Amino acid sequence: MAHEHSPLFTLQDGGSRGYSAEEVDEFMARARAAYESGAGMPLRDIRDVSFALTPGGYDPAAVDAALDRLEDAFAAAERDRYIEAHGEDAWYELLAERAEPLRARLSRPDGKRFREPTHSSALGYRKSDVDGLCEQLTSYLDGENPMSVHEVRTKTFSGAHGTDGYDEAQVDAFMDRVTEIMASVG
Repeated sequence: MAHEHSPLFTLQDGGSRGYSAEEVDEFMARARAAYESGAGMPLRDIRDVSFALTPGGYDPAAVDAALDRLEDAFAAAERDRYIEAHGEDAWYELLAERAEPLRARLSRPDGKRFREPTHSSALGYRKSDVDGLCEQLTSYLDGENPMSVHEVRTKTFSGAHGTDGYDEAQVDAFMDRVTEIMASVG
């Protein structure tokens, strides 16, 4: 007798596309096994996972929200393991060390924090939007501006071409590191 399981997330109606249920289920099973075993999973693996869009697949917003919670859970487990092994002071020293390259980039002047798109016609993120968030992040790292990792994860930037924009890939990589550190703070 075949055993049907309940879907992990809400399924889109037949006419709408969503994330492949099979791919999501497989990834979530791997993540659950990694979490339960205590082996952990690199946070980048969670951030970088992608799923095919299929008719009637899982609601992307629900899956994306679950991935954010999953990243937070793995970051908290990593933090707890490190603190248990090395102590809380060592954990905060490690976070400060991880944040140092971010601080170096944040200390650059407005309009100069990231490279510009490679071609003048290429679309990038509007410099003023990114620089505004960088100012907020500087205050956050200085303990002067409470921010949530959710604020950073969901931040969007207007598009801009040429010298008015920053290279999207470079900004995205920076944002991934910020998110990883913020999730690790707990």
